Amino acid sequence: MTEPTQETENLKRAMILEAVESEPVKQGRSLVVTIGINEYVHWQKLKNAVQDAIGLQQTLIDKLGFSAPIPPLLNETATKAAIESLIEDQLREELQEDDNLVLFFAGHGHTRVDKLGGKVIGETGFIVPVEARGPKEYWSDYYQINRLLESISRLPARHILVILDSCHSGFALGEAMKIYKSANRYERDLSNRISRKVITSARREQLALDGGPIPGHSLFTGTLVDGFNWGKADLDGNGLITSSELGLFIQQQVAQASQSNQTPDFGSFYFDDRGEMVISLREQSFDALKARAFSALQNGKFTTFKKLVEQVISLRPESPEALYLEYRLMLSESMLTRAAQIVDKLYALHLPDGIIPLSQYDLWTLKNILNIRKFIYIPSSWNNKADIILSEIDFPLDVKFLAGWSEDTLKVAQEQDIGEQKTYIIPDGSIIRFSLSNFTNYPIYVYFMEIDARGRIISAPLWENELVAWNGLQPGETELSYPFYITASKDSGEICEIRLFSSKIRNYKLLVPPHPSSYITKGFSNLESDWKNTRMKVIRYIVNRFL
Repeated sequence: MTEPTQETENLKRAMILEAVESEPVKQGRSLVVTIGINEYVHWQKLKNAVQDAIGLQQTLIDKLGFSAPIPPLLNETATKAAIESLIEDQLREELQEDDNLVLFFAGHGHTRVDKLGGKVIGETGFIVPVEARGPKEYWSDYYQINRLLESISRLPARHILVILDSCHSGFALGEAMKIYKSANRYERDLSNRISRKVITSARREQLALDGGPIPGHSLFTGTLVDGFNWGKADLDGNGLITSSELGLFIQQQVAQASQSNQTPDFGSFYFDDRGEMVISLREQSFDALKARAFSALQNGKFTTFKKLVEQVISLRPESPEALYLEYRLMLSESMLTRAAQIVDKLYALHLPDGIIPLSQYDLWTLKNILNIRKFIYIPSSWNNKADIILSEIDFPLDVKFLAGWSEDTLKVAQEQDIGEQKTYIIPDGSIIRFSLSNFTNYPIYVYFMEIDARGRIISAPLWENELVAWNGLQPGETELSYPFYITASKDSGEICEIRLFSSKIRNYKLLVPPHPSSYITKGFSNLESDWKNTRMKVIRYIVNRFL
């Protein structure tokens, strides 16, 4: 074949492929089936497994358009025979070839280590039905996971996602699961292919926490529900959550959580053909818009974020979720008077943890910070006027953002485009410092504030050199800030902000910010006399646990 002919053939193939990919993929139903066991007959009872099963099912139904044609198996109904019948009889009869299925189990799991001649020859994972005998091990009473996955893999649904939240120990999945670590596989045509994916809450040797930050849920399932509720599992911000993307999200978040010693795992099992279940956040319901808005914020897409927040507010303006998102919008636009009003409203609602990303204590702290002279933003003479919005331009100091694994390895970090903003990606465990140079002809005082990914405000001293804090950064001087230690528990994978404020005058209270409890009595003095000369520098960064 000649070269021009080869090029023509390649072009034809590309056109055919493009035409195929542009065709809408036929979508069947999205179904969820759950199993949860708290009240074991012989094994230790659990606190949250039933609530996990019910909560995840309701999240998928209420917020993401799933249905549950088969009632969940809870407590005494979750026998070994009932679980087997669910898979072999009920699901086989119910499912159609274009359907999506999420199958969730919360309860005890167990692993048998088999040895021959003193050497380990294999590990077998089990889920534990409600009636299984104990504490002596009766392996015939348990349901072997390899067998479970093999039976599930043969069901007629196109996409199947199995989620195993074992509240006793991790599972050994053996050769059934092929570990898969990338969240970037999704292409349009992959939703046409068969997928068989599994996510587990912990590895074999690890204990899994039965409780977590969201009341009534384990750490694993609470994080899962939160990932759906607020679109956090949409790691690339495209309005779609794939099964592999969900696996990567849950692995990152649970592994780095406070007091967690468990690392979720995820991968594919029998008959997987590199397909993906795709859960869409693109519908126009309140919950879908809310999740997309938060995802857009965390991916630096502020124009999209603002539009979506306006839509969310138009639907339910007084709902906690809409108020929280409006607060984040006001914070990003430095409209602190309105932000303070919203925080007051949210605090007065006495919300249970998990409704919004801020706890009641977080709201109390923000209420005190924002309502005492509006932090350093609003002078007393402006209390009844519109917000003053500080510009990010004309900051009088040269600022270098330094990062490294130690003081000896610090170097200037390179910005990357994240959404619409320049953002630094900082590895977990690194140190950051600021190098500030004053090229003006007058001393400059600089104050530090951080806004984390949840919208919490943290104030701290900036300067390591106390003379610089007290006398200002003198003309011609360059000084280093305190070293700040970055850990993955600090909102891994989500955008945080550091705001630096410059002033020609010294503000005593901002040199060493008090504890939030003292804001009520002490407050902050303001920068009224120098307001027109106050400038703000915003630095955005993301902590990446896997760099």
